[in-house]
Amino acid sequence: MEPDFWNKRWQAGQIGFHAPDVHWALSSHWPSLGHPVDQPVLVPLCGKSLDLRWLAERGHAVTGIELNSTAVSDFFREWQRLPRSLTRDSSLMRGFEADGVQLWQGDFFDFQTEQRYPSFYDRAALIALPAAMRSDYARKLRACLDHAATGLLVTLEYDQNLKDGPPFSVSFEEVDSMAGFHAAPLERRDVLGESPKFRQSGVDRLYETVYRLTAV
Repeated sequence: MEPDFWNKRWQAGQIGFHAPDVHWALSSHWPSLGHPVDQPVLVPLCGKSLDLRWLAERGHAVTGIELNSTAVSDFFREWQRLPRSLTRDSSLMRGFEADGVQLWQGDFFDFQTEQRYPSFYDRAALIALPAAMRSDYARKLRACLDHAATGLLVTLEYDQNLKDGPPFSVSFEEVDSMAGFHAAPLERRDVLGESPKFRQSGVDRLYETVYRLTAV
């Protein structure tokens, strides 16, 4: 999707993708990955997710990448934190940090880092992108990670003929074939009952699937 699409969504307050609670997949499955509590975590296309706070409160140094400046400022304001500004040489992004969370505002494809992250979390990044962009996203994510880095990926599965994205439907076959990663499904939940907009669009099956992804 073009940056203007997401900026207009934030400007109009059309952010139904923002969850008011920590995502169930994170609280249920993150501990099973066995990451040390002080291990850095990369969170692409993070919005103002409460998941960032959950990770930081457990000791992780969190790096989130978010396109929209309103999302970044709202995150710290709603957390009641006053962030300090960060600078990075040759970066097209503005950075902000408070209490273990760094947010870099800009396009994830422009994110430059010498650090290779040992862990990552993707709840709403891959499914926010149309099929033509997802392989590029996977390559960019892999380039930011250590060999054998592990993380959680959360996807949606539904009949794309009944409702256009975003969020887009991403099948197990697509995840399983992502270059640079090995995928292991952890849990699949029927979430249609929690998704009135999907039901109103005629969608009769909607699943959320959680994967353990390992960089190879």
